[in-house]
Amino acid sequence: NDLRKLTFTDVRVPKENVLGEPGDGFRIAMATLNNGRMSLGTGVVGGTKALIEQAIEHTSEREQFGVPLADFELVEDKIAWMVSYLYGLESLAYLTTGLVDAGVADYSLESAMSKVAATEFNWYAVNRVFQLLGGAAFMADSPIAKSLRDTRIFPIFEGANDVLRAFIALNGLKVVAEEYDDLRGINLSDPIRTIGTIAEFVRGQITRRLRPAGLESVHPALAKQADAVSDQTKKLRAAVESLLRRYGKDVRSRQRHQKRLADAATDIYAQVATLSRTSALFEDQGVEASGQEKFIAHSFCDRAAARVESQLRLIDHNDDDAMHSIARLAYNHGGYGPRLH
Repeated sequence: NDLRKLTFTDVRVPKENVLGEPGDGFRIAMATLNNGRMSLGTGVVGGTKALIEQAIEHTSEREQFGVPLADFELVEDKIAWMVSYLYGLESLAYLTTGLVDAGVADYSLESAMSKVAATEFNWYAVNRVFQLLGGAAFMADSPIAKSLRDTRIFPIFEGANDVLRAFIALNGLKVVAEEYDDLRGINLSDPIRTIGTIAEFVRGQITRRLRPAGLESVHPALAKQADAVSDQTKKLRAAVESLLRRYGKDVRSRQRHQKRLADAATDIYAQVATLSRTSALFEDQGVEASGQEKFIAHSFCDRAAARVESQLRLIDHNDDDAMHSIARLAYNHGGYGPRLH
């Protein structure tokens, strides 16, 4: 990427070049951001597929100890992780873009979740492919070396991922606070404007304006994963209520907890998208005829469920106080404080 700064000084825009009507600037800017986030979330899916193909080609041809690298378990794990995770993100991209096709006016939360999940996966995937290619990836003419540099900006573009996590989490906290009289005074507005899929997660509904309408339509071959998602939504709801009662308005400054809620909600959304896509495939082609999708969907959902459980467990069992103290000490020292003795 060849990036440059562009500065405007006293620039006047002719009336015929104004986008929309006066006062529409924020709406247009947000629509642009939403599209950009969704584009990043979907675009990295295609880019990661190309990375996986390069990794498979190299590890199939390269041998160590008389066998291809592809036969080693740790190599298999890296490839399998990327494929299964990519399947979930591809499903998430299908569902999110489907909302736009269906005419859903506000998909800001869905696009934010898609962007966060996809761009962070892409960064880790590039690193894994780099590791698989070894020294060859470090050469100046290697496309992987360029990918490593270029993809690092994705978690920053179109809203930094940590900011988007706060946006996702605060939406969920807002809707639950509004449901209870004793929590109604908690003001979580700005940047909260609308309630989207995350609100439905914390309400335990898991429904949307697209087919499939809900988890009751999941294929029997995916029943275990669907039941797990239902259980996760109940736990997410309980975690949201617990944080609201514990911190009240101060929950706005509890970024560690916001990250946990956002990551849990995003993994739930990705599981719903995966179950939706795979169920439709099973209904159309049958479980056996559909090939590897059953194993991939199971793997992605099971691992996502484990991540959700881990994030929600950290609501009550964490070392946040220690992290706060260590960070403050580092700032007081202006760097790393402990000395060698």
